Amino acid sequence: MTLALLLVAALAAGFSVAVVQIQSAIAAYIGGQSAWSRAQLAAVYNLDTYAETGHPDALQRSRDWLAVPLGGLDARRALDATPVDLPAARDGMLRGLNHPDDIGRMISLYRLFAEYPLFHEAVHIWRESDTYLLELVSLTDQLADEWQSGAPSMAEISRLRTRLQEVNRGLTPLTEDFRRAMTDASREMRRILSLLSVAFLLVMCLIAGLLGWHLSRVITAAEHKFRVTFEQAAVGMAQVDDKGYLIDVNQALCGILHYPKEALLGMRYRDLVYPEDWDIGRQQRADMLAGTINSYTLEQRFLCRAGDTVWVKLTASRMLDDTRRAPLYVVIIEDVSESRRLSVELDYQATHDVLTGLPNRRSFERSLAEALRQARTEDSTHALCLVDLDQFKIVNDTSGHVAGDQLLRQTADLLHSHLREGDLLARLGGDEFAVILENCDVEKACQVTEKLRAIVSDTPFSWEGTLYTPGCSIGVVPITASSSDTGSLLRTADIACYLAKEQGRNRVHLLQENDRQLAEQRGEMEWLGRIRSALAEQRIFLDAQRLVCLARPDSLRYEVLVRLIDENGAVIPPGDFLPAAERFGAAHQIDRWVIEHVCQQLAAHPQHLARLEVCHINLSGRSFDHADFHDFVVETLDHYALPPSKLCFEITETAAVRNLHDVTTFMEKLSKRGCTFALDDFGAGLSSFGYLRCLPVDCLKIDGLFVRDIANDETDLAMVRAINQIGQTLNKIIVAEFVETDEALELLREMGVHYAQGYGVHRPCRFKALLAETS
Repeated sequence: MTLALLLVAALAAGFSVAVVQIQSAIAAYIGGQSAWSRAQLAAVYNLDTYAETGHPDALQRSRDWLAVPLGGLDARRALDATPVDLPAARDGMLRGLNHPDDIGRMISLYRLFAEYPLFHEAVHIWRESDTYLLELVSLTDQLADEWQSGAPSMAEISRLRTRLQEVNRGLTPLTEDFRRAMTDASREMRRILSLLSVAFLLVMCLIAGLLGWHLSRVITAAEHKFRVTFEQAAVGMAQVDDKGYLIDVNQALCGILHYPKEALLGMRYRDLVYPEDWDIGRQQRADMLAGTINSYTLEQRFLCRAGDTVWVKLTASRMLDDTRRAPLYVVIIEDVSESRRLSVELDYQATHDVLTGLPNRRSFERSLAEALRQARTEDSTHALCLVDLDQFKIVNDTSGHVAGDQLLRQTADLLHSHLREGDLLARLGGDEFAVILENCDVEKACQVTEKLRAIVSDTPFSWEGTLYTPGCSIGVVPITASSSDTGSLLRTADIACYLAKEQGRNRVHLLQENDRQLAEQRGEMEWLGRIRSALAEQRIFLDAQRLVCLARPDSLRYEVLVRLIDENGAVIPPGDFLPAAERFGAAHQIDRWVIEHVCQQLAAHPQHLARLEVCHINLSGRSFDHADFHDFVVETLDHYALPPSKLCFEITETAAVRNLHDVTTFMEKLSKRGCTFALDDFGAGLSSFGYLRCLPVDCLKIDGLFVRDIANDETDLAMVRAINQIGQTLNKIIVAEFVETDEALELLREMGVHYAQGYGVHRPCRFKALLAETS
């Protein structure tokens, strides 16, 4: 019976949804007709304007407006096709200015009911409009041909304008007829669906009545079973009247409270509850007395006969005595004293760190969730801080784990003693602590965490005569109503803490959770570990791509390209790992590896070195953040006795502009030793050509985005010509990147570009193979 009721309810719900979908689809078609009608009128108006003036803008507007009804035509033809072309139908509906959310319903309505008598007239009118629409297209093309012929015939144009008005007059009544037909269909559909809804309702009422009769019999049997269960239950049970007096109890309850049954009967329920626990469940009791709830469960203490207490799990339920017609209450009591003692003990162990006594990660995450809930419901702001000790490993490795444990306890005491009463300090594991600063905005949070950092840094740790200055790195993230979830907050704080370490340790780093770069940073954080592993395991190698001189094809100039091999042996292109290296400070390590490796290989191949014109090496803008980078390059050149003139360092235009002073200084110093420089991706950064006067570059590499399509795109060709002309005026060597076709190569040769680079002239090969080939 229940299954039948559920089935009918499901059918009714599905029917209701179908009703709404059908009505929405009909409304969408009516709305689409309005857009169709407006577009038709606008197309005719603009086409007539074009016929009168010959202005191209009017022609374009007429075509744009005409695309709306044509979209509807294409959609209907796609639906009439065998098989149905759904993508084409959706595309046509979109061009018909129908809302994307309505398109699915409109397609379904047409497919299911197009031949149904209610909608047959509307579909027929729609199809009848095809001839007029296609003639509008033809008139548009004829007018365009006439005006664009150079000697338009005004007589022919007048004839076409007259026909245009006739077509318009033919279309206008069709649009109104379509609206009327759809409105009539909608009205009739509502009438049919209403009758079906009434039928469904009657069936459900009948089934509900049968089910109620069946349930009444079940309840009677259940009451009998309850009496038997009450007497023989192993848990304590009592019946309480509406005034709060015990009118029946079982033997199990007498055993729990150490009362004889006679003593319990007639006692007030309240007299058994430990006074301090009476307020526990006060609201639930009030709700049950009011009839808004039928039961509740809680734990509280009860008084035993000897005056001691027992913790019980209590479930109170409301029932109705047919003979009294007044509410009765059944109370089930289970002794949980021992389990509660164990639970409290285990809960403390599960939620606190054994070493420091602070809340552990599990407890902290619950508190973080509560802080986030408060931020959302109360519009308050808190702060999440992750604290990571900077020198913990040194203490552990040099003085042992006992010393490390004492350092953790000292740090916990220091942090706790300088927090407010409402703030929470927890140990997440290892040397990582976390703090929630309650009702604390970003500015205040930075002040507090800076104070905490200073306290840890200024408090030395002494162990067996050895003095340590630990220091700590702190990541700070605001907790606001817009914060997504606790997991995201913790990941963001972890990244902030990591950035604090990467920027030199013993500092505070603030990172907003909605930072536009955060998503990229999270993904790149994973790459960072892989990059470091690849460097440590020598899973980085170099490819080389030649820069072909268009005047001297046999000259040897090339660019080295760094590649990474992942843990599975697959080659990873630089676009996948270099952004992470740039952002998280590993790019300078890659640059140094490349410079070291190139110099070593060139020195090991003297014949190749003698023939070599220049080897190009890319430099990251982040390498200039390191004051010793210049010294490293000079020392590497001197170590391998490599002529500086053999190296050309490539720096992107955007990196050069961002670090203009540092890059200029670096260039000037190395230029004096003989190194040359190329400005890579020139033109992509939208920087002024004036920077060429500031930067001592010898070579301009035109960004490949402009070069790739110069054979087909006049704008790109003009850009390349301009850069080439200005660059050569300034006596720069010009290199065109992304040269992929013979046509592009010929254009570059004609305009006098010096070098071409790209798959069209040389595909990258292994650097070692090129060394061997040209030695």
